[in-house]
Amino acid sequence: MKAESRVLSRVDGWRVIVALGGLYLTLAAGWPFTPLVGERTLNEVLMISVLTAVPGLVLLYSGYRLPGSDIRPDLFATIVRWCLGSVGVMLGVLLFIELAAELNDPIANLFILTAFASVAGLGMGIHDARARTRALNAEERRREAERYSQELERYETIVETVNDGIYVVDENDRFKLVNEAYAEMVGYDREELLGAHASLVVEGDVDRFSDEIHRDVAAGDGETDTYEGTLETASGETIEVEATVAGLPDQGDAGHDFVGVVRDVTERNERELRLERQNERLDSFASMVAHELRNPVMIGQMYCHELPADAAPEAVDHVTESFDRIEDIIEAMLVVTQGSEAVSESTSVPLADAARSAWEKVDAPDATLEVLVDGTIRADETYVEHLFRNLFENAVDHGGANVAITVGELPTGFYVEDDGPGIPADDRETVFEVGYTTAASHGGMGLGLAFVDELAGVYEWTCAVTDSDVGGARFEFTNVRTRSAVE
Repeated sequence: MKAESRVLSRVDGWRVIVALGGLYLTLAAGWPFTPLVGERTLNEVLMISVLTAVPGLVLLYSGYRLPGSDIRPDLFATIVRWCLGSVGVMLGVLLFIELAAELNDPIANLFILTAFASVAGLGMGIHDARARTRALNAEERRREAERYSQELERYETIVETVNDGIYVVDENDRFKLVNEAYAEMVGYDREELLGAHASLVVEGDVDRFSDEIHRDVAAGDGETDTYEGTLETASGETIEVEATVAGLPDQGDAGHDFVGVVRDVTERNERELRLERQNERLDSFASMVAHELRNPVMIGQMYCHELPADAAPEAVDHVTESFDRIEDIIEAMLVVTQGSEAVSESTSVPLADAARSAWEKVDAPDATLEVLVDGTIRADETYVEHLFRNLFENAVDHGGANVAITVGELPTGFYVEDDGPGIPADDRETVFEVGYTTAASHGGMGLGLAFVDELAGVYEWTCAVTDSDVGGARFEFTNVRTRSAVE
């Protein structure tokens, strides 16, 4: 029996039924022309053919229609077993009758009775297969319902675990689902929210906001969109929120639902506003300090030039250098705090001249500078000199009094490198931060490289730190606008 089931499972059951019907049709059509007809009359021959052909046609038609029926394909073998089993039973009955008492017409009985038995088996098989199909389908639906229930429980757990508020509204903007976090955010119970219109908590023009979301979802590619708005809680308090909204798949007559994930950004917005105000106050303070210091610095520089250098040359140099240093700090502070607002209109600046001019202000008699650049850029000459001076002084501070510095040319810019110890890879981003310095004991304020990075950003240059050929620090400036690119 098991071997029979394995054989039938490998063969399409409907093909076996079609073949069985074809067999009986062949017997019905061919046997009148065989010697088996004997002395039968024409009416007897035709009657046997018709009674054999009719079940064959039923089998043939049923086998052809079987794949389109509601019976599971894996149960077609059950129908085949019923058909073949019925034929087998009928053969056994005929054999028993033949042995117990002679049959009047064995050939006719064999053809007709086995054909009708196969049809009877077909009917029983179809009934059995349909019953099994219903049972298996019901079991699968039950298992699918269990899986769906488990998945639903998992999603409900996830929704309740998330700290952000989650809601689902229908196409009429009425709440269909809210998690506990959303209910706590707006101060209402779930029962009060479910079925309520979104205008209960959304402040402002709800219809306009809803129309915007519907348009974005309809015109989108399935991705989520983020919106900012204001919610009014049950206590009358307003909170600023950021919501990520997406459309859910259509559910036929149920309409189109939308799911939103809401986050309270009131504190974040307040921090950003405080930071913006602090930056504005910092800019204002920096401008005020720069304005108040410029006049005394200019006066000090003027009087320095009138001091008798022969009486105390070293003191005069120190005072002059101090005033120049204060001026540099003012310029750096303005660029770091105000960015492009502190930079005046660009002019043509020869890089070689700017580098040499900056080098003259660096107090490093044992250090050397090699200028290998011969280009002209569009920038503010004063700030470009400050950039070179900060890089030169940084090289001297870290590379030693006898450091060798090179200013070279790049395809789209220039570089400044030295033969000092270099900058570790982990510190190459940190060195540009305001206040970062390794020379605090020598008066370092952490403005020099911050000024360099900020000025590069103002002019939209790309600034990068790497190693020089001899292992020192190398600052590369690319995407630099040259004079020819402008004129």
